[in-house]
Parts: sequence; C-alpha cells; structure tokens
Amino acid sequence: MRIGIFDSGIGGISTLLACLRHLPDAHYLFYGDSAHAPYGDKSPAQVRQWTEEAYAWFISAGVDAVVLACNTATSAAVAPLRERADVPIIGIEPAIRKALTDHPQGGILLLATSITVSGGKLRDLLDRLENGQERVRPLACSGLAEIIETQDTDWRARARHYLQLRVQPARTADIGVVVLGCTHYCWINDLINDTLGGDIAVVDGNDGVARQLCRRLGVVPIGTDTAPPLPRHARISLHFTADNGVKSRLARQLLAASGVSVDTQPDLPHARACSDPGSAGR
Repeated sequence: MRIGIFDSGIGGISTLLACLRHLPDAHYLFYGDSAHAPYGDKSPAQVRQWTEEAYAWFISAGVDAVVLACNTATSAAVAPLRERADVPIIGIEPAIRKALTDHPQGGILLLATSITVSGGKLRDLLDRLENGQERVRPLACSGLAEIIETQDTDWRARARHYLQLRVQPARTADIGVVVLGCTHYCWINDLINDTLGGDIAVVDGNDGVARQLCRRLGVVPIGTDTAPPLPRHARISLHFTADNGVKSRLARQLLAASGVSVDTQPDLPHARACSDPGSAGR
C-alpha cells in the first residue's frame, strides 16, 4: 500500500507520524512543496494549482490515497480536487470539534495561517458546530510557519519570541484550549505550553486524519483513546521541490527524534509542474 502525504514543507511530517501509528507497514511518499512555501501568504488560486500538481505527481507514483497534511491546502483545494479524484483524498482541518467536545467550557484560541482564518471552509465549520462562532477565536499567525520551517540554529528562540509577542496577548482569562490549525505548529507544542501557561490544553488534528485515512482504506484504526506506538522503522520516500537534500535531511532528523528510522526506498518519479493543472485526477 502506498500513501501520499503532501505539505508545503516539513510541517506535514507530524501528520506522517500520526499515520505511521495506525498504518506502520505502508510505503509513504512525502511531497513537500518547498519551492513555493510558505503557503499561508499565497492566494487560494496559487495554492490550489500547486496542490493539484502534487496530486498528479502522487497519481503517477501509484498511490492508494493522498493526505493533504496542510490546513491551507485543504482550505483552498480539497473540495475541487475531490470532484475528480481517482483515489481517496483526506484533508486536515483544525480539530475544533474535538476541542469543543473535550472542553465544554470557556474560549478556544485557534492558531492558523491567514488563508485558513479567512477561508470559507473555516467559517462553514464554525457555523456547523454548536457554539463554534461564539467560543472559537481565530488568530492568523503570519510568519510563524516560516520560522519553524527553517530549523536553523535559533529557530526555537525566534518561535518563542513570536509567541510572546503575537500569541500570548490573545490569551484571555477564559481561554483554556489552543487548537493548532497548521501542522508546522505541532513542532512547538512545548513552547506554546511554556508561553501560554502549563494549564492550557493543546489540540491538533493529526490523529483524526490518520483514523479517517484508515476508514477510507477499509482498515480498522488502532486503539481508541490513546495513540498506538510508533514503529522503529518505516518505508518513507521523501521529495521536496526545492533544496531536496537539505529538506530531506531535516525530515529524517525529525523522524529520528521521534524514534523512527527511514528505510531506503527506490527512486520515485521526478516531481513535475503540470502544464494542465486540470489534468489532476483524470
């Protein structure tokens, strides 16, 4: 079984880890569109085009399902892409439903990119959920994903400063939950806790995506309340559209930090820009 995981950069590695917990024996193809990152400050039309190009690349590689491990890409592209998709497409959205259910009292702070915060997909989600509009307070975190993406020597110090400057003032006394609306933010859970207070709960949508992937593939998800352990070895092929060597090395380091070593895989088809974005899924 081959599963495609798509993101604008290394943020989606956090989603890949969640999928590995439930489908450890699959062969994962990770495609990071580093040539066009960050997505958060691009137009929805641009993001849609690049997502369609990534989808076409996955289809040429023979995947059985595609996971959009990017909230911005999901917001901009998942609906039109699904209209002509040949394989299941699992998008990711902020885990607001889980936050509302698990924490029935108080406000919820949603951290996301500008496209996600301003997009109609988020508005529709908040309208559908009871008390969604009343309790959820979206905050556009322009520039935060870019800091995390660099993984340079001082990225954590810069991320902490960003949180103190831009996010901490948004935490009012009634907010007890933070929802991560970008997979990049999953790499700074500890900094968010330190900055906003250890009593705050941090929620992301990665496990929900992994469980939905299982359901779409006809596989029973592992476990219920707790996530299953990660495998020590995984079949993962990495491709980034720019700085592939550097980004692949960073991705392997992130996986290794979680205890997962990457088995060597055969070369994959070279990523290409589709001359006709509408050809995706035909």
